[in-house]
Amino acid sequence: MKIKVLSIFMVMLLALGILTGCGQQNTAADSTLQAVETAALSTAAAQSGTAAGSTLAVTDTKATKYPLTLTDANGATVTINAKPVKIVALPLGTCEMLLSIADKSEIAGMTHFVDDPALSNVAEAAKGAGQRLDLNVERIIALQPDLVFTDTWSDEAVIKQLRDAKINVYQASVPSNIDQEKEMLKLLGNITDNTAKAEEVINWMDQKLKEISDKLATLKDNQKLSIVDYSEMGSTSGKNTNFDDLVARAGLVNPVSKEGLDGWPQLSKEMIVKYNPDILNLPSWFYDTSKSNPDALAKAIKADKALAGVKAVKNNKLFLLPYKHLSTTSQYSVLAVEDMAKAAYPELFK
Repeated sequence: MKIKVLSIFMVMLLALGILTGCGQQNTAADSTLQAVETAALSTAAAQSGTAAGSTLAVTDTKATKYPLTLTDANGATVTINAKPVKIVALPLGTCEMLLSIADKSEIAGMTHFVDDPALSNVAEAAKGAGQRLDLNVERIIALQPDLVFTDTWSDEAVIKQLRDAKINVYQASVPSNIDQEKEMLKLLGNITDNTAKAEEVINWMDQKLKEISDKLATLKDNQKLSIVDYSEMGSTSGKNTNFDDLVARAGLVNPVSKEGLDGWPQLSKEMIVKYNPDILNLPSWFYDTSKSNPDALAKAIKADKALAGVKAVKNNKLFLLPYKHLSTTSQYSVLAVEDMAKAAYPELFK
């Protein structure tokens, strides 16, 4: 029997709302921000790279020179004449990055998802920073922002209306791994003249990843556990997804990716039985709780006779990790690596 297929509507909602908007939710954003702010600033120049679909390469931590002209992920030429001091950010990941590197007074508007502690890593930090918006032409124009950050999933007709109204819009690709998140931080740092602060955040990410990697150093390939993602809408995560990148960094194996499946393919019970994963990753947050919820899903899986022989079910390895870490496309995704590694290999983190 097939599990319900992931709809394109949900994918776009994740991109335009949670990713762009987007059980264990105890990691406070303010403490992480403090750790980032007090991290030692690297004296080495940042490596050159293409940031989130842009042609701009950030190579050092010098002050930004304006006017700044760059090409966004959809090929549009965007010229920023002066340091932006009235920014609208619609992707949640972009909001989380900006709140870590820019002054709150420079943020005029953000997605309303930024205030949801189940989805946002900066719910506390976001208080008092700008208005709450969606991709609404009239409201954005009324703010008269210097710059609007959105992504390539956004409605092109709306983007055209904003540009016709002389609103500067930069569209970035949604990062699909941690390296791309670092490049996005470099890009945002350069655009907003906060390159040094962006480097501090990247240094914090690298330090956190090294701590995890050091803990996993003794883990051999034949000791690595397998994990399959099981979403609210019945999809899983394959190659070229954030989840797959997190899994690899957490010392785990994603059999969906290993089989060559790309993106978010539909998942069936037959596939779960075939993969026989050591761990099933279940959502700890549901967009639509009218029909089910995380606890109900876990109970249904445990009670399903067709899945009774799956290792994850037999050994009660159904993970409900903090959704705000797993779903983010910002620097906080390194916390998902930590969550996953600790849950999978608790003995290595004692």
